[in-house]
Amino acid sequence: MIEITVDEKACVSCSLCAEICPTDVFVWDEDRGLPGVAKPGECFGCLSCSEICPPHCISHAGVELAESHYHDPYALRLASRLAADVDGRFNVPSEEASQRQAAVDLGVRLRSVAEVFKRTLGGSLPAVGTMAGRTLARHLPRYREPKGLNEALALAEKQFAPAWEFSTTRDGDALTINVDRCFVRETCEREGQEIGGEMCVLFYNYLAGYLGKMGKVRLRLMNAERGATCCYGVKIYE
Repeated sequence: MIEITVDEKACVSCSLCAEICPTDVFVWDEDRGLPGVAKPGECFGCLSCSEICPPHCISHAGVELAESHYHDPYALRLASRLAADVDGRFNVPSEEASQRQAAVDLGVRLRSVAEVFKRTLGGSLPAVGTMAGRTLARHLPRYREPKGLNEALALAEKQFAPAWEFSTTRDGDALTINVDRCFVRETCEREGQEIGGEMCVLFYNYLAGYLGKMGKVRLRLMNAERGATCCYGVKIYE
């Protein structure tokens, strides 16, 4: 069984661990302002709690952690020597009609995946999105790690376009994310789905997980406005 340890002296009483745990391992003690490990046998090692914890006060024993092999200097040097010209090998439709149809097909698949997650995981959708974003950040090939959140934000704005076109504004520990173009929103409108549903939840937490891992911070959603354009108010924990 996985052993979970909480450093109570380091805990900042944010309650994020209890909120994000997909199997409700933690119970929140309102009087003490601390999490209690109520059901340790339910932990399956997703590490959502330790990943989102601002002061890094949650640790696990008995979990094998993956390594970020794509960032190993030797692996990058070897890849550069073995790289080949791949121009023209990708099957990307050039006709506008074909591109629109491809977007529709992809949207149907995305909707189906979101429905499956909603039915099987319910309230754990944010944790799924966060962990997926953190996984992308660990394994997306790049030659240099961002130096802090500001560089990670600038990099993400380029990497997520054109599917998601957004801009960010930071003021101390407050971050505002304005999403102007969103593939998920376009899919919701086309499929007659409610904006702000499970696909939106997955997308925001996917983005937050990616930014948090790249910028080495923890992000907490404070408010969200969704519509023709979407705006997220986020608190930064460094």
